[in-house]
Amino acid sequence: MPKPQQRPRAYGLLRSRKRVSLAASALAMGLLAACGSDNDGPPAQEEEIAGCDGTVTFAETEGTFASGTPWNMRRPTKWNGVLINDLDYVGAKDSARSCYWLMNGYGLSGTARNPQRTYNYDPAREQDELMQLIDMFAERYGKPKTVVQYGHSGGGFDALNIAERFGDRVDGVVAGCAHEQVPLMNMMMDGWFVLKTLIAPELKIVGFDDLDTVSEQSAKWKEALSAAQETPEGRARIALAAAIGQWPAWGTTSVPKPDPEDKAALQEAIFETVLFNAGQPGGQSRFMSEHAGGSPVPRQLSWNKGIHYEDFLGNAEPMLGALVQALYADAGLDMKEDLDKLATAERIEADPEAIAFWAAPGRTVHGTPTIPVLRFHTTGDSLVPPTIMDAYVQKMEANGGNTALYRTTVVDRPGHCSFDPSESAAAVDALLSRINTGIWPDLSPDAMNARAKELIPASEPLFVPFESPRANRPDNAPPEAM
Repeated sequence: MPKPQQRPRAYGLLRSRKRVSLAASALAMGLLAACGSDNDGPPAQEEEIAGCDGTVTFAETEGTFASGTPWNMRRPTKWNGVLINDLDYVGAKDSARSCYWLMNGYGLSGTARNPQRTYNYDPAREQDELMQLIDMFAERYGKPKTVVQYGHSGGGFDALNIAERFGDRVDGVVAGCAHEQVPLMNMMMDGWFVLKTLIAPELKIVGFDDLDTVSEQSAKWKEALSAAQETPEGRARIALAAAIGQWPAWGTTSVPKPDPEDKAALQEAIFETVLFNAGQPGGQSRFMSEHAGGSPVPRQLSWNKGIHYEDFLGNAEPMLGALVQALYADAGLDMKEDLDKLATAERIEADPEAIAFWAAPGRTVHGTPTIPVLRFHTTGDSLVPPTIMDAYVQKMEANGGNTALYRTTVVDRPGHCSFDPSESAAAVDALLSRINTGIWPDLSPDAMNARAKELIPASEPLFVPFESPRANRPDNAPPEAM
């Protein structure tokens, strides 16, 4: 894979730092190597930066890959030999989470999302660039003793892929709120298919040609959903969509956490979740997924041919399943009639080119990690519902994955990747314990909360027990393509 040109530069104070744009050059790589590889101290010629409100000093290098992806790496003065690598590090380099790690001796590296990601998404390229960064860090600051791949959302998906592809380069991964693009787009489409069939047949949920269409359809969907919420029939059908799509009931901070026994509060929370998701009809990043790889026309990676939605309702979270039954009874609706409508509605078929793109290495996972994986999620992630974790478990079962390498832990909070710094710190700390001892530490909610509190005493971590329903959509491709 091509490597970017790199020009060593000593930086002064953090506020006066200037970005360096880089492109490939063997001479520059030689200069980096000449900076030294002793991890007992920073390169002598590089001025240290005081950052994180003056709490830590570090050496820093930053630049841009030839693809346009920005990158950054920091080595604290008292480096402990561990490197944490992250797809979204550049935007979070001065966050409380990153500052905690720097102050505790961790080296940090990573990228920002590629500026063209919306139109040319390719997680395989992201992973290749992240692997290059590990080499770049080693050449400039010394070879790490341990490398942890950390990531949220798409970064979590990259981490899962790295655990399967690059076990010789990385020692373990923490995958936060990780999606799997094909299963995610299917489970989101399932709920939207219910909404389209039963509430707004004229609106779009797939096949978005441009972002203007996404915005236009989003506004129309919000109007249609708000109107439906005003009727008992609409409220029942909104709840049915969430149950079949396996979306969480409480997904936004716009309403307090509902009492599961309070039908009105629970349904209102579901409505707010669905209304929030209407910002991108068909699922978060639907447009990006359909145009992945730079496709000028949408290529469909979702399908529901051969899907029986009455079966999916049986895998709903129990409180949602009970709510749907109650709301249908309150509205005087025959649920069987609605399920029959879903059964006979025109199906969506996957584009073979899209399936082929997403089947390539780095663009899908198979449940076959070669290094320890700790996956953590929030209960109220409406953009990447936590049930998606079970899709990976099913792949491990189907493909003989090493279950001893895989563990999960869950935080009780609404929102996508809304982790407290202490929860991230605890996840990495627990993974390092597994890497160093070969044995998973206690990952029970009480133990994880205690670990987080010990690391950051002022925090209020919210690890909780979580039992996932069986995911309806674990497959990477429709049956005819497998």
